[in-house]
Amino acid sequence: MKYKNFLIRLFDLILVLGLLAGYQAVIYSRDKEATIAELKSQVNQLQGEKEDILEAAKNSGKLGEGGASAGQAGTYKDGTYTGSSQGFGGAIKVKVTVSGEKISAIDIIEASGEDEAYLSMAKDIVKTILDKQTTEVDTISGATYSSTGIKNAVGQALEGAAK
Repeated sequence: MKYKNFLIRLFDLILVLGLLAGYQAVIYSRDKEATIAELKSQVNQLQGEKEDILEAAKNSGKLGEGGASAGQAGTYKDGTYTGSSQGFGGAIKVKVTVSGEKISAIDIIEASGEDEAYLSMAKDIVKTILDKQTTEVDTISGATYSSTGIKNAVGQALEGAAK
């Protein structure tokens, strides 16, 4: 008889705990769905604002069809220019070649103080600058100082190429 009452109470306790856990899971799921819906709404609102800003910039003539700022792409004098800036381990010197009023090549001519691992990661920024035809690009995560040095050196070189 003792064990029978104990087992009934134990079963009741397990049942109540199971119901509470199920209720908590439902509440958590509803909160998560509400948060996701709110975030989706915010994303849609921000995308609309972005489109409005881009449209206003295009209408004002400050944004070309390619998305690059007017005054950035296609406004350089042809030639070869050099620039230098501080990287992670010292000065980084670059040679920027402009042809057809666009940046056609970027060569790192000196980066002797740079750690090779950081420098090899940072070199990815060169392709991004060439693709976008501007130095207004994000730095490379994991090689922030080295990629910033390359980006700033290219920017310094392009100051001499600006029309």
